[in-house]
Amino acid sequence: MNVLAFGEVMMRLAVPNYKMLEQTESLEMSFSGTGLNILSSLAHNGVKTHLLTVLPANTVGRTARSFVRKLGVSDERILIEGQHIGSYFLEMGYGNRPSEVTYMDRSQSAFCQVKLSDEAIKTALKDIELLHICGISLSTSKQSRENALNLARIAQELKIMICFDFNYRMSLVKADEHDILIDSYKKMLHYSNVVFGSEKDLLLLLKIEHSDEEQVEVLYRKFMREYHVSFFGGTTKVNEGNRKILQGFLASQSDIVYSQKREIISFDRIGTGDAFAAGILMGLIEDWTLQETVEFASVNAQLSYTTYGDSPIISRELIQAKLMDENIDIIR
Repeated sequence: MNVLAFGEVMMRLAVPNYKMLEQTESLEMSFSGTGLNILSSLAHNGVKTHLLTVLPANTVGRTARSFVRKLGVSDERILIEGQHIGSYFLEMGYGNRPSEVTYMDRSQSAFCQVKLSDEAIKTALKDIELLHICGISLSTSKQSRENALNLARIAQELKIMICFDFNYRMSLVKADEHDILIDSYKKMLHYSNVVFGSEKDLLLLLKIEHSDEEQVEVLYRKFMREYHVSFFGGTTKVNEGNRKILQGFLASQSDIVYSQKREIISFDRIGTGDAFAAGILMGLIEDWTLQETVEFASVNAQLSYTTYGDSPIISRELIQAKLMDENIDIIR
């Protein structure tokens, strides 16, 4: 299957050795973004992946493009235009201190400023069977929002399966654009077949009615019926004593399943939700059962907490070994 993701590629500037920004004189540079992260995971497991984004026509853009190729993702559908790339500083959390991300002027990036023509969109969608759109693209600029919605409209007309990830970022939303953004989310959801999100997304963004007495599964059902979504998935994280526990869920039109609860130990916390989403897509692509799919996805997320960088690179073989033996220590 050919998978295309639409999303911004950003420059990640990480503070090394779990220091805070004020404590360092050096930064570690890489490139990331939800779409690229998901494609990276799929590419590492044998799926043909393509990225649709806009990178600047300069050395930074060329460096970002080479990073995309290094992850095994095709760069043939990347557009080169403009002079700016979005960036963020990452202060990696340690122990009780959370990780902190500081965005730098995303709205002026080439991705957020360049209009995608219908012709460019149709060219990018050629031979594509599954399209992933990141919800952040609805928040970063008026142009990126219009591009995302137009892409979804054309993909639906071409009968391409559409996957949408809420990825709501409050820090990116201007107060006077909140209503416009929520309306855009609703439009996008009506195009979507597969959705990733959370209970909070449904309650706080979509304002779906749900009483405290009702189980969360009732809320998921209401959402899926209203927007005609085929699959809805996500993760929950809770503390059990000193242990942090992750559990994934996946709902279809007829069933809801949950993964085993798995302990997470964090080395790098960014990109783990993308690893879960990629695991779900892997199962849907290969037509696994719901239970097989959510277990694979939750282990992919769990192991991604232990690797450095945003883009998941865990192999199918390692995930399957972990599924066979939760306590596996050495693979020889």
